[in-house]
Amino acid sequence: MTMIPVLLTCALLADFSDDLKRIQAHLKVGDEAVAVLEARKIVENYPSEPVSYVTYITALAQSGDLTQMLEVWDMFAKLYPEQAHQQRVLEAMCWGILRQGRGSSTLSTRLLSIIGATLTQDAYALDFLLSGLRDSNTAIRALSVELASLLGDRPLKDEILHLLAHEKKQEVRLEVLRAVAKLRLSEAYEELLRIVESKHTSAEERALAISAILEISQHINAQQLHRLASDPRAALRLIAAEMIAKFEEHDQVDLLIKLSQDPQPEVAAAALRTIGLLRIPRFQNKSMVEYLRPLTKTSDSLVGITASWGILLHDEQEGIEVFQHWIMHEKEDVRAMAAAAVAAAGPYGVQAALKFLKMTHDPYVQINLAKVLVGQRVNCEEACQIINNFLLNHQEKWMEAENVFAPLTRSHLSHRPGIPNYPEVVNQTLRLEWINVLAMLEYPHAAEALRAFLQSRPYGVTGLAAEMLLGEGDEMAIEHVRSLLADTDKHIRAEAALVLATWGRDPSAIPVLLEVYPEADRMLKIKILEALGRIGHVSTIPFLIERLKEPSMNVRIIAASVLIQSLNH
Repeated sequence: MTMIPVLLTCALLADFSDDLKRIQAHLKVGDEAVAVLEARKIVENYPSEPVSYVTYITALAQSGDLTQMLEVWDMFAKLYPEQAHQQRVLEAMCWGILRQGRGSSTLSTRLLSIIGATLTQDAYALDFLLSGLRDSNTAIRALSVELASLLGDRPLKDEILHLLAHEKKQEVRLEVLRAVAKLRLSEAYEELLRIVESKHTSAEERALAISAILEISQHINAQQLHRLASDPRAALRLIAAEMIAKFEEHDQVDLLIKLSQDPQPEVAAAALRTIGLLRIPRFQNKSMVEYLRPLTKTSDSLVGITASWGILLHDEQEGIEVFQHWIMHEKEDVRAMAAAAVAAAGPYGVQAALKFLKMTHDPYVQINLAKVLVGQRVNCEEACQIINNFLLNHQEKWMEAENVFAPLTRSHLSHRPGIPNYPEVVNQTLRLEWINVLAMLEYPHAAEALRAFLQSRPYGVTGLAAEMLLGEGDEMAIEHVRSLLADTDKHIRAEAALVLATWGRDPSAIPVLLEVYPEADRMLKIKILEALGRIGHVSTIPFLIERLKEPSMNVRIIAASVLIQSLNH
């Protein structure tokens, strides 16, 4: 008689195990409705088995019944708190939320679900990205390409190569070219050449295709170089000049001289830059300074400034003389580019910078010249004063112009899909970089500059700007941000916490972020959650679980992504 209860228990456990396997099979083939019904029964029949609740929650998550899922989890958490907080349970709930977001009819929600899945760096993200790369919506394809380049799994690479050959939308094609360069997809070489050679390729596409070719090229021979340099298409001649620089082909001086006389200014400037980078001293019986001198007086500013930069590298005094024309040019953007070129000369540009700072009152010339003083640690106090004055007195948006010297100029950037407030984010990123310089040089007023910056910025955008720097903040700058967590101004405390979390991944920002969250609007809530994801601290997990119940689907999606990141941190 004593054996009967034992046998009954074994029989019941066998049935229980079979039920679990059957539910898993239903989920595997996509029959979620039946899986949910059977999982509900298993909870009713085996309420003392925690795995019953786990199975039910998983089935509800896969079926998309998130309201019921959260209700069952609450019940589970009261009965078995330790089991309810296990990683596999929480991740199942989070992926259920992310999958529901992917199927939304709202574009922003679908975009956020793909971003959220990618940030987890989980294997499940691959399915989200492949789906995004094949989506009918242009914005989703473009974003998915950008995100896919961060992971680089073989199926993603194959899909990017497919898009390179077949994508028609310019917005997506540009992202594809950036991804090809980032992933160095050598299989794309011939298609990239076709893009460069095509008469229908836009200037921006051609530039990105050239950049990609340079990234993926591992070697080049003299015959290929001469073929490119003699091609009637300017873009291919440009590639030749860039290739000589990349592979440091010192024996191709004659080709560089030929290209430096090219009728296309972009090609000529690229050749002159390569001559400077390779520090070629002579050509035939002439010094390089003699050869470059006439080119400094050309009407094209990019060619003239690049030639002047080349002279500065060889002869400091003559370099200062030829640069003076460009530093005093009538156009502000040209003056800024000339100053940036002086800074790009490194130690050879110090004396020129010191002289020109006494000659000019143009703030954009001054800030670009300050780069070389900072870089060479010369007259740091003067450089800091220039930077601080520029930060305080120039509230217009800034950008770095797209040429080889990347001068700081007034912004003329437009909106960029996928990055809200893109011109302002770039502006704030540059401002943070300069504040970082002040902190690094231990400028006494660096903290004041930082406080003024945080006080004047819209809520949350500074966090995104800091995110673009991704941890490049100097420890001194981060310490200045940390000191503002106790500021009397709530706005400054919140902005400091966002910057500290994204820039320094510092857990000391957590209390302020949690304090600000209840009164934040939806966009700021998302930024706070993203900031918590950067930190990835275990102490935030209970808070993040509660955020899965937020009324806003977009907030729930980000909370789910951040929770997965924090669990895996």
